[in-house]
Amino acid sequence: MPRGALALALAAALIAGCKDRHAPHDDAAPRAIADAGAPRDAGVDAGPWPGLARFPIVDPVRAIALPARPDVPRFDVGGPAIAGDVAIVSSSQLGFAAVDWRRGALVWTRPAGLHVAPPIDSPQGAILISDCAAPIEVADTLLGCIRVVSRAGIDQGYAAIHGKRVDAFAGSPGSQDVWLDGDRAVRWRRGDQAVSVDLITGVATPATAAPPPLRVSYRTHTWEISRTEQAIIARERGKVAWQTRRPYTALLGAVYLADLAPMIRVANVGVFGGWAEMNVLDIDATGSLHGQAAFPVPAISALGHAVDAVGNTAIAVRMDSSLRHDFIVGYAANALLMYVYPLPEIPRADPVGVAIAPDAVLVFHDGDTFTVLPELSSPPTAPGAPRPPSQNPTP
Repeated sequence: MPRGALALALAAALIAGCKDRHAPHDDAAPRAIADAGAPRDAGVDAGPWPGLARFPIVDPVRAIALPARPDVPRFDVGGPAIAGDVAIVSSSQLGFAAVDWRRGALVWTRPAGLHVAPPIDSPQGAILISDCAAPIEVADTLLGCIRVVSRAGIDQGYAAIHGKRVDAFAGSPGSQDVWLDGDRAVRWRRGDQAVSVDLITGVATPATAAPPPLRVSYRTHTWEISRTEQAIIARERGKVAWQTRRPYTALLGAVYLADLAPMIRVANVGVFGGWAEMNVLDIDATGSLHGQAAFPVPAISALGHAVDAVGNTAIAVRMDSSLRHDFIVGYAANALLMYVYPLPEIPRADPVGVAIAPDAVLVFHDGDTFTVLPELSSPPTAPGAPRPPSQNPTP
């Protein structure tokens, strides 16, 4: 059976059995992970690595070297976070930097301590969290410092992050995330601990470490969709509307195609016929039998991802256990694989940050390099053209 047919069959299997609002999705069992190898068609010799020979490889629009300090350990990297016409990144070796990706110019920088959190944009401005650059004394536990900067680079506020009953967070290792938490706070997660931080006072209080659910609205319905270790679960008005029978590697985002109900895009890494792959699959948010599947790529893990307002998706993928073969794969909202871009072939222990701007895919990698890739929209003649963002319900 051709691979395209296999992918479509897999999509059908994923959503089979969801014939009513509460029926679970009948999806395939997860598969063990193994290294991705050479392409299955012998004799193919294209692209920098044999595993990418069958895919369209794109050249970057530009690569921007950022002023990092190599004498400082690269403990953390974060971003890009899009804030108007700039993208903000963070690294222990450079602090925070805002980049105009269209001109390839550095717009502003801010200092930081040795540890930095991912930057985030908000109505108040860019929110930057890190170890304090200078010693600060507080009466309770000090967690770091928070700075709010306008998109033009003007400081709007600066405060120490401190609180009571936050010792567990202070000692928690692990990857970090930052989310908006109402109108005047952010939720900062590190490992399995999280705090809510007031943007004005810097006061931190314990908070849930679960990421906020993906909200998808369609007609009179609104679903809150989350991923657990066991399944993807959709809730409506607090009750389970549907859930998958199997776990997935990542919940990527929502997809909006013309004349169709919204879909939920997920990724699963596993082994097919002895080869490690990542499958990208779309599940109807309403729980119906509609769905679509993208062509898989060789992978043992996903390092980061981004989805825009209509569903165009960029994913940073680790191809094998060498830690040297990482690449970006771009999918249009209609699940068409647009291109792959191999990252520099160096050992890479850090996460890879991905964001999707209106006219580009933005990648921050290796703590000091900002790469701009072409946009992802599929050709106008391709089936399943996405709706313009102005017609979409708010995800």
